[in-house]
Amino acid sequence: MRSSRFLAAARLVCALAVFAFFVYVYLSRSLAANGFLAVLVKNQFSPALYTISIAALAFLALTLLFGRVFCSVCCPCGSAQELIWRMGNFFRRKKRNSPAVPRPMGHSSPKRYLIPLAAGLGALFMFFPPVILSDPLSTFGRGLSAIRGVAGNNETVFGLVIAVPFVIIAVIAFFRGRPFCSWCPVGITLGLVSRFSLVGLTVSHRCVSCGRCEKTCPVRCINAVEKQIDSERCILCFSCAAVCPHGSVQYGLRIRPAGAPKPAGRRIFLKQAGAIVCGAVYLAAPGLRRLLFARSLPAGTYPAGLILPPGAESPDHYFSRCIACHACVAACPVGVLKPVRAPQPALDYTHAGCQFTCTECGKVCPAGAIHHLSADEKQRTRIALSALVFERCVVNIKRESCGACAEVCPTGALTMISYTESGIAYLTRPVFDERYCIGCGVCLSACPAEPRALAITAAEKQSLTAGARPAEELGDELHIADTETFPF
Repeated sequence: MRSSRFLAAARLVCALAVFAFFVYVYLSRSLAANGFLAVLVKNQFSPALYTISIAALAFLALTLLFGRVFCSVCCPCGSAQELIWRMGNFFRRKKRNSPAVPRPMGHSSPKRYLIPLAAGLGALFMFFPPVILSDPLSTFGRGLSAIRGVAGNNETVFGLVIAVPFVIIAVIAFFRGRPFCSWCPVGITLGLVSRFSLVGLTVSHRCVSCGRCEKTCPVRCINAVEKQIDSERCILCFSCAAVCPHGSVQYGLRIRPAGAPKPAGRRIFLKQAGAIVCGAVYLAAPGLRRLLFARSLPAGTYPAGLILPPGAESPDHYFSRCIACHACVAACPVGVLKPVRAPQPALDYTHAGCQFTCTECGKVCPAGAIHHLSADEKQRTRIALSALVFERCVVNIKRESCGACAEVCPTGALTMISYTESGIAYLTRPVFDERYCIGCGVCLSACPAEPRALAITAAEKQSLTAGARPAEELGDELHIADTETFPF
């Protein structure tokens, strides 16, 4: 029994450590944490599966040997549910201290197998809403992104709306433990693999059906009366083994998966076959898409006009791969990436522009939606195109010196020339040359005019521009009269 308690405690410590690390790298706003963030999100099961990474095969092998190890330790969404549930137990002292009474095994509807089927078909045909709504990393990432945005006063109403699924899961977890782990496509698929695992939890003949294991199980996969553990839904928390007073719950080799139904005719066989097919579709969809399909997304399946992160290539590429995990939002040092009109993040230049030398979003993207550009490629990639509306400019309206846009423009697309039409000798005005614009948006965020004197339009497809403007073409030097100050 001591070994069972140690195993349960060690598992819990490891799970909470992974969860705490996830929370830190998502909320830290530190560039140093982005390297760890990239490792964590790229080695989650669903991104590894969509990018056909070796990590997905490793988790499948571990599941086949030991059971749902990924769900037990590595999934931050599952650990968050368990933490919330355990915290809720402190507010249920009366129920916690009441005598243990056996209860029926939790609900295991065959309808849940439709979730990995829908997610698999969505990945196959590049229709990601089913994935975004059900994937644990995507749900967890949007929840932390909303927390970070609220804390930094940089969240949109839309960003809060798309975080609602995480809030619902958290509320249910407070009362019920980890029910979402039996309904997410990753948990269901790994559960189907764990049916055939070599090692698992079993209930021995010494069991007296006291019900303590049932009471402590966060997924309600134990039936003490029938002495069964549903290995498909068991997330290997070892809580049942730790509380069993007779050591009846053991983790070790098993002849057949604990809780697996005995053959009972054609109907049971068809249900099992259907479940396995659904899981197989989810696992095989990314590979089949690469082999069989090379098509564009249908028009109207994604919002038009959004400025995509540098390296997103095109709306077709970006929206057919992004799972809205918001790792790029967490990695962005200035908070310019956020959900604007879609769960997938886009650039919002309201308060800041995209930093000229920053390539962090491409480093951390786990699904291949954002390519990792080199610094030189980033500085020459046009993601949008600015346009100068001089009628709104401070120089034109107030006849005052400004030049904020030209001062911050990193490529020299905006320069200052003498404004001879004003009749003021020292006054200069901005001019724009689109050949050197990459659409980074720093000019827009720096403009003090209301409405702003610059407009930015998203590029239909990101492309390399000619690069920075030669020094000899940068225009006249900006002069300010002693009686004037910059309006910004």
